[in-house]
Amino acid sequence: MGLQALQSGWLDDAALAVSLLGLVPVSLALVLTASAVLLLMRRHCDALIVVLTLVPIVAGSALKVIVERPRPDYLLAGSAPESLSFPSGHSIFAFLVGGIMIFLIGDIVKTPLLRRWLQITLALLILAVGASRVYLGVHWPSDVIGGYLFGGLALLGLIMIRNAISNAR
Repeated sequence: MGLQALQSGWLDDAALAVSLLGLVPVSLALVLTASAVLLLMRRHCDALIVVLTLVPIVAGSALKVIVERPRPDYLLAGSAPESLSFPSGHSIFAFLVGGIMIFLIGDIVKTPLLRRWLQITLALLILAVGASRVYLGVHWPSDVIGGYLFGGLALLGLIMIRNAISNAR
């Protein structure tokens, strides 16, 4: 595969490190920590929306069972996942949680340079998660694209819910 032609030890390590973000214990800890911080900031609606990101993430896992697409058989590094391939759960998580953080940072961080730097960093991290999954050989590129699309639609829905709640107050 094209991305795997770039294989090197440091790239293997970087891809494995970025992929750690999508593991259930890590992603759950990130969501709960972000929610707790938002609660401490008295942003209750935003904390709720961050917790609600778990719903489409679980729905993505159910979608894997419906589609039943097998994973590629050219694992490059790490251990082989036991679940099915489409859509990429890591990509759903990255797009959804990273996207909601990009959105909230736009509202919370007042310094323009810091706000843009954080948003760009998160956007690059979202792309890195998807690329790492293909590079490691655990997903097809279409799995990642499907995960991004599913995550994007869920993100739009969550932002609409957040805005509706905020406007109702």
